[in-house]
Amino acid sequence: MNAGAQHPRVTLRPVRPDDVALLFQWRNDHDAVRFSVSGRAVTLDEHEAWLARRLRDPATRLWIAEEDGVAVGQVRLDVDDDTGTVSIAVAAGQRGRGVGSAILQAMQAGVLSTGAVTRLRALVHPDNSVSLRAFTRAGFRRMASADAGFLVFEWP
Repeated sequence: MNAGAQHPRVTLRPVRPDDVALLFQWRNDHDAVRFSVSGRAVTLDEHEAWLARRLRDPATRLWIAEEDGVAVGQVRLDVDDDTGTVSIAVAAGQRGRGVGSAILQAMQAGVLSTGAVTRLRALVHPDNSVSLRAFTRAGFRRMASADAGFLVFEWP
């Protein structure tokens, strides 16, 4: 996806190494930890190592979403063949305002236009009502299967 993918509300830009503190803050937010697959906070050292690996990984796409120049969230895509697994985090003060679905729609428009990814998949904690709404609004369908207690959403 090209830098600067847009939705009328948000613009996505590639994550940079100097975004580490912001991403760390979002990663260790109480709700982010509670709804994450690991279910635990991470140390700054762990996070820095994780980000360095992700930025080097050609199968990972990672963007910061900005609304009016203010960072409001991030979205990550882990690509395997033609399928991208989506992970999203929205800043605590931005949740419940439709920012998540705007981020997902901007990511979809940019990624799907390249043709390299034709399917999107996400695991969503069943108690994360805000995330459930965001994926539904972005056109994802809840699948019948669950993965390790998480709900599986797919697009198309």
